[in-house]
Amino acid sequence: MPYTLNLDTGVLRSFLLIADGHSFAEAADLVGRSPSAVSLQIQRLEADLGAPVFRRNNCEIALTLAGERLLGFARRIVLANDEAAVAFRPDAAARGPLRFGTTQDFAEAALPDVLGRFAQEHPDVELSLQVDRSARLVDAVQGGTIDLAIAIRRDHPLDGGTLTEVPMVWIGRDGLELASDAPVPLVMFDPPCSFRSAAIDGLASAGRAHRMVFTSPSLSGLKMAVEAGLGITVRTRHLLAPRLDDVGTRLGLPPLPPIAFSLYVADPGRPWTARDDLAKLCRRAFQG
Repeated sequence: MPYTLNLDTGVLRSFLLIADGHSFAEAADLVGRSPSAVSLQIQRLEADLGAPVFRRNNCEIALTLAGERLLGFARRIVLANDEAAVAFRPDAAARGPLRFGTTQDFAEAALPDVLGRFAQEHPDVELSLQVDRSARLVDAVQGGTIDLAIAIRRDHPLDGGTLTEVPMVWIGRDGLELASDAPVPLVMFDPPCSFRSAAIDGLASAGRAHRMVFTSPSLSGLKMAVEAGLGITVRTRHLLAPRLDDVGTRLGLPPLPPIAFSLYVADPGRPWTARDDLAKLCRRAFQG
């Protein structure tokens, strides 16, 4: 196996301080060592590299060509070291409760495995869950009352990228019949609602009339109304259940567009191990 030189980040840190204009004495004070110890660090570095990194003339210190070549590498190595140290620092995972939000489509069907895995990885982190409509979740992330949320994709500065894209489907009670010329009875959220808009626009494009027979602020309310046979709703396949079917083809209803969901992250530039790990688990669960 070829010899691999392992550069000491402490030595590189002293090298960078001197390269940035500090004297040996100043660098020693900043790293908590004596000037002689820092001098020995630089001598060891030069011995390891097989070339001098500093040129000393009339009490002035300048980088040699070898030192200039080392400079960029040293900065990246020390930066990576510091980023890793921050990521695993105890306070990086202990910022208080992690507040997570999700739409009702995924709360029961897709998230139990994610939350179980998160609890194994971060047993000491208190996790709170808010299940709500997309617009409220995005507002909560923007307002700082939720740290991470799954919501319908929209043009928003906190949109962390598409998590998944799934088809919308017409959902009705199994055995439900509907005459081809009858207005389609709809069971929907109040506006604004992407599913409601897709249903109405799709029916209008197909020349089908509709009537709104039931509205509810909760997905459980919509599900109950559809199970009772009051009408048809539009959601993702996560709402399908033993008594509920995808009735679009059977009832001759128009095709629906897919709908995309994104992760929204509050203060994404601030490192937080628990939040970032939960986001990774969500991405893996939905993207395979």
